[in-house]
Amino acid sequence: MNRKHLGTFLKIAYCTGIAAMTVLLSIRDARANLKKDAVIEAGSSVRIEDFFSKLPQDAGFVTDISSIDTTVPAVYKLKVHHDLVFTDTVSLRIEDTTAPTGDGLTKKILSYEELPDASEMVSNAFDLSGIASVEYAVRPDITEGGDIYAPIRLTDCYGNSSVIPAKLVVIKDSSSPEIHGITDISIVQGQTPDLSSGVYATDDISSNISVRIDASKLKTDVPGKYEIIYKASDDAGNTTTKTSTVTVTAKPEPEKKAKKKAPAKKKSADYSRADKLAEALVKKLKKGSATETARAIFKWVHKNIHYVNSGSKLTGKKAAYQGLTKHSGNCRVYAYTCKLLLNKAGIRNMIVTRYPVTTHHYWNLVYLDGGWYHCDATPFRDHKGIYFKLTDAQLDKHHKFKKSKYPARATS
Repeated sequence: MNRKHLGTFLKIAYCTGIAAMTVLLSIRDARANLKKDAVIEAGSSVRIEDFFSKLPQDAGFVTDISSIDTTVPAVYKLKVHHDLVFTDTVSLRIEDTTAPTGDGLTKKILSYEELPDASEMVSNAFDLSGIASVEYAVRPDITEGGDIYAPIRLTDCYGNSSVIPAKLVVIKDSSSPEIHGITDISIVQGQTPDLSSGVYATDDISSNISVRIDASKLKTDVPGKYEIIYKASDDAGNTTTKTSTVTVTAKPEPEKKAKKKAPAKKKSADYSRADKLAEALVKKLKKGSATETARAIFKWVHKNIHYVNSGSKLTGKKAAYQGLTKHSGNCRVYAYTCKLLLNKAGIRNMIVTRYPVTTHHYWNLVYLDGGWYHCDATPFRDHKGIYFKLTDAQLDKHHKFKKSKYPARATS
């Protein structure tokens, strides 16, 4: 090879080496710029720039990413193209590391009640992957009452947790009930006194408080003075005790040779008085419609008759008479007082009895706005106010009854 041809060959070899080196360096730089694994938060978008340290102008996805649901954590294998000639396989990892969110609530309860379920202490709870559990982060002690911090822990399906501040306003019931209507009684030997007449209890928080009467020491056939014990307890366990005295006097000795007198007839109650009271009361309670008149009647009976758990079985007439004259009685008194007032107002109604009978309970079925509805003025411990114009579906555990025994009721 002459010198001229040798020079030409060396120039070609040099240029070829430079070109090969340039290609090798471009491949190295392209591979170094590529991120083989990318991690994104659940719910965010899949972006091509997440796979490069510096995004090439021609970079893009070969794989169709439109079907990827980024709300669900998963791992995907994707193909990307870049730097004119390169196509590579990369990994996309979708992870949920975001804790749930929510708004803490403030609830008012009594110190002797059960804690509300943790789910009742938070609103607007949200997590993209779903809430797995809602619980108290620290179970609060409510026995002493007051404003109590009750943090709620929300945990999602992937173990991410957040603590939401919530508060309980706890009312501590420390006042005892009051017992009303207790009086000393005098009877003649052999008579039976009515120890519960006019006796009832009230409380500033609890309702439907019964009065228990202990007359175990009373001997009606032996003259003397006997202590009667009245006791009432509220839902918090606060108790009031009062006493009265029953004086039993000896029967007078019959006069010798005296003509026996016919026993005096026991004066019967003037039930017409209840009718007159009912007529006068209905005039005051009368409203523009039968429904509003009925509502006023049930509100009046609920507010003005005090519950006494006497256990006596009164006739309907006697029950209504007791409700309007003594303003006390059991559920039978409430129901028959309402019945008499509804009758005077010209509103169709009937008495409903609990079935099956665990303990006796009575309430009213009233024809209003073209249908029969349940109404109950009796106070209940777990229900404030009256039950008014309810369908069968709206009744609670206290109002089971034999449906076939009564006319078809309204459904709405």
